[in-house]
Parts: sequence; structure tokens; C-alpha cells
Amino acid sequence: MLSPMRARRTISVTDFRKNPARHMTEARGDTLAVLSRNRVEFYAVPPVLFEALLDRLEALGGREPSK
Repeated sequence: MLSPMRARRTISVTDFRKNPARHMTEARGDTLAVLSRNRVEFYAVPPVLFEALLDRLEALGGREPSK
């Protein structure tokens, strides 16, 4: 079963591994879907977006992230 893509940009895990910082810079704040064998292996999320997601979860009553 295919799951929906949650990012506008994709990259292969092989290419991402070569220089992750460069690829995140080139994404200009977008999330990258990192693919292995044409399936999402993981999402690379910019720190600002990740922190905003944690803040939103906390505001919705989620537990406070460990520090």
C-alpha cells in the first residue's frame, strides 16, 4: 500500500548522504522526503519547522519534549 507523500521535494538517500547540509540549504526551508527504493525512508525537516511542530504539539496538550 502506498502512503501519501508529505513533502514537495524528494531526494534519494544516496544523494542525501553525500552532503545533507547542502541539500537542506537548497531546499530553502522545505521538508525533504528522503527515498530508498522509491519509498519514503524518512523526512528531513529544517530545525525551525521541527521546533514549530513541537510547540504546536505542546499547545495541543501533548507532553513537553525532553531537553
